Amino acid sequence: MAFPERFLDELTAKTDMIALVSNYTQPVRRGTRWFARCPFHSEKTPSFTVTPDNGLFYCFGCQAGGGPIQFVMRAENLEFADAVRFLAARLGLSVPEEDDGGARIKRERLLEINRIAARWFYEALGSDEGALCADYMKNRGMSPSFARRFGLGYAPNKWDALMTALTARGVTTDELFSAGLVTRGQKGGLYDAFRDRLMFPIFDLRGQVIAFSGRALGGDAVAKYKNSAESSIYQKRSVLYGAHLARKSEKPFWILCEGNVDVFMLHQAGYDNAVATCGTALTDAQARLIARHVSEVVLAYDADAAGQNATGKASALLEAAGLKVRVLRLRGAKDPDEFIRSYGSGAFDKLITDSSNHTEYRLSLIENRHPPDSDAEKLEFLREATQLLAALPTQGERSVYASRVAKTLGIDGKAILKDVDAAVAKRRKDTLRTEQSQAMRPRRQANVSGALRTEETALAILLRTPELETTLTPEDFSNPEAKQLFLSRGNSPHTLPPEVTGLYARLMAEIDAPPDAAERALRDCEKRLKDRALVSGGDMMIKFMRYRDTKTQKDEGDGS
Repeated sequence: MAFPERFLDELTAKTDMIALVSNYTQPVRRGTRWFARCPFHSEKTPSFTVTPDNGLFYCFGCQAGGGPIQFVMRAENLEFADAVRFLAARLGLSVPEEDDGGARIKRERLLEINRIAARWFYEALGSDEGALCADYMKNRGMSPSFARRFGLGYAPNKWDALMTALTARGVTTDELFSAGLVTRGQKGGLYDAFRDRLMFPIFDLRGQVIAFSGRALGGDAVAKYKNSAESSIYQKRSVLYGAHLARKSEKPFWILCEGNVDVFMLHQAGYDNAVATCGTALTDAQARLIARHVSEVVLAYDADAAGQNATGKASALLEAAGLKVRVLRLRGAKDPDEFIRSYGSGAFDKLITDSSNHTEYRLSLIENRHPPDSDAEKLEFLREATQLLAALPTQGERSVYASRVAKTLGIDGKAILKDVDAAVAKRRKDTLRTEQSQAMRPRRQANVSGALRTEETALAILLRTPELETTLTPEDFSNPEAKQLFLSRGNSPHTLPPEVTGLYARLMAEIDAPPDAAERALRDCEKRLKDRALVSGGDMMIKFMRYRDTKTQKDEGDGS
């Protein structure tokens, strides 16, 4: 076991699950349980439940479950050992030495290698080889002082410069390959993954280098940006470039951009709250990361069609995470970097002041697509605007924006609101139909796997009422996790593997037999499972007898 069981028991017993969960979502008490919107996926109706008495959580929507360690693993994107240290630090507990099969040592080694590589790239930028890269940065207005703050560097235009330098320092090629710093060619040879690029180290929230992004300097590069492959320390869907600096900002909002250079230039201009995704579209995990630090986001995506499309998708994710969203309208520039260089920080300040919420922004896009100069365009404008307003959460918001649409089109606002109300009713009807269909799906599955449900019911009863004796054995459980949980009765569930702890949390949340009926329900489950074993054994015997008779007839036929 990685940590002593006694320590893990103490850690989980001392953790206030409600206080822990409240850092990521807002639980509300209902009886002995607390409910909230799940911090691990987007939802409107709370399906996330916490039972503080046993320190467990479970989400009926995404099926995430477990104890405080598993919660922190998901919420902070940490490995088991790091989640333990995270909780211990909150409680002021000393962490005993652990043996995790070398995973912690490998993780720390990767971090060390990335730190060494970042330092080497930084020194290369100041060398003669880095002169062209330094000129590139100067021409783009990137100051050396901020380059040091961001740890920028240069990957020389050689096949094995980094590999040669780091292997001379004792780093093996296997380690370089695991860190994504070298890659393998078609003939099996290794060479540097980054060559002739301006290097941006990517930091986690603790300020540790976990990956790199390289910006091509030459025009013949296959890709303008190249990012590190994912590894045990880097999952790009959960990371935001610049977040380790933005989290220290005193500004009440973050500015979300599309590129590393945008973030650099905004920080240099005084906007230390700028972040960017790492070569991907915005994800749920990144939206939740932002929501843990601020309550408002200003979207500063590129002004082209792709940027407008990404703005719409990102707005929906950010609002689902509970964030207020404003959208920057870049005029006279394709991205924040170009705008800052062309017009300065004062003009960018005005852009932020004039930024609109995402509903106003999307209405303006609809108007751009369908200028209301003709009846046909007015109808298209009205059709798209009606669907947009129908998605708004309150009647008040729908009324306000219906009035604006009416003013733009020069028609009666009440007529527009009537169309919007009809669209809202249709959306609700469609949603209800979908929810009913989803609600029926588990029942159909339960009918197919009734025996498995019986196993889980018996196991839940035994876990809730450990004083009951049972005739069941591990062989009565077909699910490996259920079998392990059955064998571990009486032990703390928090010391078990994550998938087993998750099953424990689900059973505690889903199945609850009244104490006075627990024994009767258990005996019924035992009978069903024993009968199943007899039937299964009988089926196998019948199949064997049929096979034996068929073989005998065939042998007799061959002998005649």
